[in-house]
Amino acid sequence: MIGLALEGGGVRGSYQAGAYIAFLECKIKFDAVCGTSIGALNGAVIASGRGAELPRIWRNINLSEVFGFSEKYIEAVNKKELNLNYIRLSFLNLFNILINKGINLKGLKELVNHQINTDELLNSKIDFGLVTVRLKDLKPFYLFKKDMDKEKIKDYIIASCCLPIFKMEKLIDDHYYLDGGFYDVGPVNMLLEKGYKKVYLVKIHGVGIHRKYDNDADVVVIEPKRSLGSVIELDPKRIDENIKMGYYDTLKVLKSLDGYNYVFKVKQDNFYQKINQKIPKYEYRRIKNFFNTKTSKETTLKAIEYIMEKEEFNYYQIYQIKKVIKKIKKEYKNKDHFIYNYIKKLRVFF
Repeated sequence: MIGLALEGGGVRGSYQAGAYIAFLECKIKFDAVCGTSIGALNGAVIASGRGAELPRIWRNINLSEVFGFSEKYIEAVNKKELNLNYIRLSFLNLFNILINKGINLKGLKELVNHQINTDELLNSKIDFGLVTVRLKDLKPFYLFKKDMDKEKIKDYIIASCCLPIFKMEKLIDDHYYLDGGFYDVGPVNMLLEKGYKKVYLVKIHGVGIHRKYDNDADVVVIEPKRSLGSVIELDPKRIDENIKMGYYDTLKVLKSLDGYNYVFKVKQDNFYQKINQKIPKYEYRRIKNFFNTKTSKETTLKAIEYIMEKEEFNYYQIYQIKKVIKKIKKEYKNKDHFIYNYIKKLRVFF
């Protein structure tokens, strides 16, 4: 049995939308999905059989409605208009939140109501679980769908998402609840304890308690190597970026592709040894020490990615290492820098 665990982390959850598309393409099917906070909402969509729709859902989320900010304020933030109008709008939105003792849950409730079909979720063969914490006694709950009353499933999803930024409301059985991250931000153990033999964990670097799991457990971790933005990210461009990042990061893991921040088709270690044969030893040592690497493969990839980031190569494609080296040699031949010079000396014709 295969399980999927989705970390909490607010708007960073858009990363998981892209990750799920990569799972679909690689024909990996899940018997259960468990999530914390936004991971619970994403997980409920997946467990309902609608995971392929997650990128569309995320790209169409109205952030002003979810967080209760004015559309003018969000527009000013995204345009980085740090003027008097921006300051005034910031003050008004902050004042409104303080008066209401947090962001009203209305927008989040509407999002959950609109995206989750309880019948679809309950009738699906994919099990679903979430984490939340009851405020009264700080009691944590690992709940699968069989443990939840049908009429309260949406309330439990909202309870799992109750970050302190939201206004406290009694949700279930006249109790207040806290975001599941206060107990377990990435519910791997929930699946392992249920008997799942393999678990994929999609991390989004959410704030919360990261519970350890058995080192011998078959857990495959997928996580971003670059920033996903803030937990309350207001820029739709960031959401789109996160979706693409999640897709390529997951594809890299599932297909065992090469690369760190970029994605490359796989080449064996001996390929990298051969292309480094003509590099003077002192130059190679300098590069190796600069990147603190051990193998020729690590050293070459780190050096190439350094240049790719400097020259703003597109992150979202699968590269062939030879073509990238040739491009660097041709287009940046006049760059006099020790890393550029190292790449220019790599021997790709053999």
